[in-house]
Amino acid sequence: MPSKIVLLGKEEKYFQFIHNALNNQDCDFEFVNVAVLEDSASQLADADLIIIDTLPYEESQFKQFYLLRENPQFSHIPTLALVKDKPTRLRYRLINMGINDYLTVPFHRLDLQVRCRNLMQSSSFFESSDDFFFPSQMPALHSLQTLNQLYSKMNQSIFQLDRDSFTGEILTAIHKLSKAHYTLLFEVVEDQHAQLRSFLPDGIFDENWQLDTEDIPLLHKAVKLHQPTILNRVSTENTFITHLSAFLNIKVRSFIIYPVVIQNHTRFLICVLKSDQEKFSEFHYLLIQNFSHFLIHTYILSYLRKETQVQDDNQVWQFYFEYLDQVVNQLSFGILVISKDLKIKYLNENAAALLDVPHKTALHQPLAEILSERAIEKIMQAVNNSPFTVDRPELQLSGKNGKKHLVGFSVQEFTDQMNGEEGYIVSLKDITFSKEIQEEMRRVDRLASLGVMASGIAHEIRNPLAGIKSLAQTFEEELLPEDPKTEYVQRIIRLVNRLDALLRTLFHYAKPPKPNRQPCSLEDVLSEVIGLMRQNFREHNIKLTELVHPNLPRALVDPAQIQQVLVNLFLNSIEAISKAGEIVISVQPISSASASSKALISPYIALGKAADYIEVQIKDNGCGISMDNLKHIFNPFFTTKTLGTGLGLSIVYQIVKENDGLINYESEIDKGTTCFLFLPAEKASQNK
Repeated sequence: MPSKIVLLGKEEKYFQFIHNALNNQDCDFEFVNVAVLEDSASQLADADLIIIDTLPYEESQFKQFYLLRENPQFSHIPTLALVKDKPTRLRYRLINMGINDYLTVPFHRLDLQVRCRNLMQSSSFFESSDDFFFPSQMPALHSLQTLNQLYSKMNQSIFQLDRDSFTGEILTAIHKLSKAHYTLLFEVVEDQHAQLRSFLPDGIFDENWQLDTEDIPLLHKAVKLHQPTILNRVSTENTFITHLSAFLNIKVRSFIIYPVVIQNHTRFLICVLKSDQEKFSEFHYLLIQNFSHFLIHTYILSYLRKETQVQDDNQVWQFYFEYLDQVVNQLSFGILVISKDLKIKYLNENAAALLDVPHKTALHQPLAEILSERAIEKIMQAVNNSPFTVDRPELQLSGKNGKKHLVGFSVQEFTDQMNGEEGYIVSLKDITFSKEIQEEMRRVDRLASLGVMASGIAHEIRNPLAGIKSLAQTFEEELLPEDPKTEYVQRIIRLVNRLDALLRTLFHYAKPPKPNRQPCSLEDVLSEVIGLMRQNFREHNIKLTELVHPNLPRALVDPAQIQQVLVNLFLNSIEAISKAGEIVISVQPISSASASSKALISPYIALGKAADYIEVQIKDNGCGISMDNLKHIFNPFFTTKTLGTGLGLSIVYQIVKENDGLINYESEIDKGTTCFLFLPAEKASQNK
């Protein structure tokens, strides 16, 4: 009988050379297109040799040839692959896939004839049951082939293995090779219950079926002692048979109960049943034992994959949490999350600093332990305020050091979809300095407006005042020296002169002279001022302390105007000291960058035009200024002195502003006053 050779490839014309080479070898040829390989099982099943043309295919397409090794119908048929000479890895790839032999193209016809003859003779050797195998040995051969196929499948897709599907294939193999009528797989729950998970044949069992292992000795033995059971032609009075018969209404004559033990615990029970007179042999037991290893490995792989996924998820969540935590903690405003019962669920470092609480220990604390009842009530009233609200709600908070700061806030409702909890998100922003900057800008605008108005009023008053003085002087000339009316006229002239001096001061405020700014030594300017004021310090018994930085840059100001400013500031400090006191003047260079770390001066530096400044602090231990009065000290005509005009600090403010400087006061009643004066410093490049 001629040998049947199946030619497997893309097009039949490529096999013409094979036809010619094997034409006298008593062979029948059939062509099968790889594209319809799965539908051509009948053509391949009785083949003596399969020759595959791999040349038209890319290496990535070789996986379609796996079917020849995975399908038991074809796995025993020898295969010969025609492969390109290069790259060399292609031939090794085919051998690893289970292809028996290969020929590199081009090849000689004698090579083809020898390879084909050897492969077919090798195949007939394994199929010769008369000379080499007994019929009883054939099931073992099929079992080994099935085991090999399952192993190959597990090895090929170890990380993508579908546990349920692969378990079904294992049960199918056990069911067929043991020639069982029913095959059941139970999962053991808490060592007490056996829950049915899979079964064959399909459709005759209830998946919700559950057995109590304590009630069935054989199941108890398998679960607790890990011992299998093989019984043939068993009595119908057996407890296990009784349960099966009652539930399935079938007759069971033989069965195997095999425990699948993983980490010293019985996880599954394999039950194989026969209802005829045929017995289960030791071979069937060994068969189930070997196939159970696949269940064990499938379970472990599934568990490891789940654990790996959980670890990966945890690492991803941890990364995102740490990353977002870094982002949130570097925001310039505070984030506070509170629950419906007003307990702190989360807060970033900025919020902890604003509330003056420890960042880590504040979690889960009641909000009432941190904020006052009035503050909490104000927060709750602002829930879901319209984003178009003009006035943002504010809170005044006090730190442990007693220092107060103003905090603006907004509140939005929040839903934790992961935990199903609701609460509120409160955003907090320290607006203390913003408010002070706003007040400073309003003061600048207000003083500018007052300056324009004062200039106009002074101009309108000065002309009629000059007329009054002229008439009074004329009237004085007409009176005799001994006339008592002369005293009245002279008083009028003195008052007019006083008004004229006030108007000149007002003009100086409204239109200060443009400064002649030039690099100068502030230390020299200060020395001249102290020389002028030294007598005043002695008369009032005031101690003067000087702290001057040794490496001061030059100041870019009008030295005469700054001298006037310093005299005025010293006079104010002297007047504030009612008895023996002390004035401390300190001078040091300062930059915008370093000033930003000082809470007191940073908002004022932010308003400045220069990059570097010379800071002059004049601190006294006088009576101090109240917070209410401190807001108005630069306003014209504001004074607490009996004979003062209230223009001194207004003029100082204008002069400092014209010199691109900044000035601010800090004071407390009965504890003294500190004046902060910032004068622009000459740039280092200009100084060289």
